[in-house]
Amino acid sequence: MTIPIHQQPSPWRYLWLIAIIALPAIGWWGMLDEYSSKDINASISSAGLIYGTARGINALVSLLQGTELNIPFLTLSIGEVLDPVNDLIERFSDIIFLALGSLALQKILLAVVSEWMFNILLSVVAVFSGISIFLGNPKATSLLLRAFLVVAFFRFSLGLIVLANSWVDATFLDEADQQRRVAMENFKGELHQINGLSKQAEEAAAAFNKTQAALSATEGKRKDEKRALQGLSSQIVRVEKQLRAAAEQAGTICGISISTPILLPTCPENIHELREEIDRLESDRDTSEDTISEFDDAIAEHLENMACLDNRSRGEKCHFWEILHDVPNVKMLQVKLNDIENRVGDFAENTMNLLMSLLLKTVVIPLLFTYLLLKIMRMNWAKI
Repeated sequence: MTIPIHQQPSPWRYLWLIAIIALPAIGWWGMLDEYSSKDINASISSAGLIYGTARGINALVSLLQGTELNIPFLTLSIGEVLDPVNDLIERFSDIIFLALGSLALQKILLAVVSEWMFNILLSVVAVFSGISIFLGNPKATSLLLRAFLVVAFFRFSLGLIVLANSWVDATFLDEADQQRRVAMENFKGELHQINGLSKQAEEAAAAFNKTQAALSATEGKRKDEKRALQGLSSQIVRVEKQLRAAAEQAGTICGISISTPILLPTCPENIHELREEIDRLESDRDTSEDTISEFDDAIAEHLENMACLDNRSRGEKCHFWEILHDVPNVKMLQVKLNDIENRVGDFAENTMNLLMSLLLKTVVIPLLFTYLLLKIMRMNWAKI
């Protein structure tokens, strides 16, 4: 059976008097509000960092998704490795956003109940409650104490919940969560490295394709120039036959002189023309031979470049790529992709544990402490 306040022994009334004096004083002092505000800001900052890391991972995975590298003797499908990570992190980001919303709501409500109007209301109800206890009006005392209990609940419950949540976090959850956050940030860093390596590998693949196209074009030009050279050689042989035939008709002296660089002036005009045509054709042949030699050098350089790129795809070194910046290391990219693929299960477990911990701290524990405070309030409500 509940005993009314005016029938309770003196110590209980003194405890009520202590409460109605102490609680307004604590409210005006503001230390509880200050500590609670610091804790809620720290929680929002921590959750925000986790959310930012998750969104960064999501952005990197989306960027890498669909990336396929076709390098000589090697094909890498990065998106297939990261598909499970992408699905998980998208759901994780959505739930973390809800957790951030819960923390933001707690911060807003904490700022509202910390306003001076709540302290004034609490102080006024406390004064009237104290006066009523001394005057001994049972009905008024019960009404005022219940009003004081309700106002005090709204004024201090959220701050107490935040502090209790912070204590649970610091005692049982924070150390493990710190390790999980570090693991997530390391995972993001590895994705950054994979993204950088994949870009370098894409550039290397593009360079290889460009070099291969240049090699094909150069080989085609060399074939055309080789055919032109053969044609020039055939023309030179034909004109030389004509020159010898013309020299034989002209006589012995012109026949002897055609083997010298300078023809005798007495030789017929047609012999001079044929000799000039041979000189022109021989000059064209020399130019064609020089051009073919240049094509040979270019082909050798293209082949060397392609061989170097093939070496780099196996993680080996060669002089051509060593002089360039951002040398692609496809072997390292393969190793990191294999490592990521082997750790997808661990990443999923770590992410789920971190998610459950955040939900516990931002939703479950506050609701639990709210329920406990309501139970305490109801117990005291029944005794008034």
